[in-house]
Amino acid sequence: MKKKELELFSPTQEGVIVPLSTYLRQMGEFVKTEWPGINITEAHIKKAWSKLQKNEYLGDDAPDEMLEMYEKMSADLDMAEEMEEERLAMPAVEAEEVEVEVTEDEPVNESLALVESVKDGLELSSFTQKFDIGSGMTQCVPKGKVEMKDWVAAFAFGLTLESGAQWIIGDSVVALENAGHEDVVNQLCSNFKKSYPTVSGYARACRAFPADKRDPALPFTVYREIGNANFGDNSTKKQNELLEAAKTEKLSSTEVRNRVRHEQGKDDKPSGHRFLLLNVGNFSNSEVLRSMPEEVQEHQLLIDLGDKSWFDPTEGEWLKFMKEQ
Repeated sequence: MKKKELELFSPTQEGVIVPLSTYLRQMGEFVKTEWPGINITEAHIKKAWSKLQKNEYLGDDAPDEMLEMYEKMSADLDMAEEMEEERLAMPAVEAEEVEVEVTEDEPVNESLALVESVKDGLELSSFTQKFDIGSGMTQCVPKGKVEMKDWVAAFAFGLTLESGAQWIIGDSVVALENAGHEDVVNQLCSNFKKSYPTVSGYARACRAFPADKRDPALPFTVYREIGNANFGDNSTKKQNELLEAAKTEKLSSTEVRNRVRHEQGKDDKPSGHRFLLLNVGNFSNSEVLRSMPEEVQEHQLLIDLGDKSWFDPTEGEWLKFMKEQ
């Protein structure tokens, strides 16, 4: 039996899931739109994907645009693997176990109800009154008779969970850090085998936008693009302005990313420096950044890949590597 091809969210069609072969082809279209002045070929994309699967990083001489693409592919792969794990864990449900009541006056087209459900958001408590989601949310089985609109609401709730799970992960990290725990992301990622950059990105988004600033109508990816962006001393104000623009102008995640790059002045030329935030305890949890991080923790070493120097947080200054180093 032929193994099922990995499925990922399309880089060119928001919310659409495509097989890996299509994803890699569309990534070629994505990079042409995202970085029109850079020649990233199909061979570059496949090489980056191959390194990603081996948990290897791109070379120090890789352009910033290639590193950005690698980071996006890494996040997309994490999401795809999570979806695949959930699919494999989902038990088969016999058709006769599900009773669906259809009344004559109930409309066949439930698209409006779907839109409204997503717009207003759904709470877990109200959803679980009608559906049993099982241990670890591995199923969706009615507890009694349900109507077609209930299944539409179930679909909408599933969409809500896609973003909600990322908020839950990020809020958990922030709460642990606020309680005084150190090295939280590194420890959690090491134990649960998750990507350090991905979880760290979730936490930064949650810290930038607490619960009272979150709108269920906006996907988490919008908040992540804005919350992970650095605008210097003006970051908080600029992040709030971009979030308001995303709401009022109904911007997609890609449009938000382009708006962020414009505000950072990265439209025409890449950043002059790249930084390696080396995780000394676990090299696989290291990050390549386009700007200096706000904090360097004890288990990390910040290296400027441009002039081969490292940052001493104790002295607050950059030091050149010795030749023997």
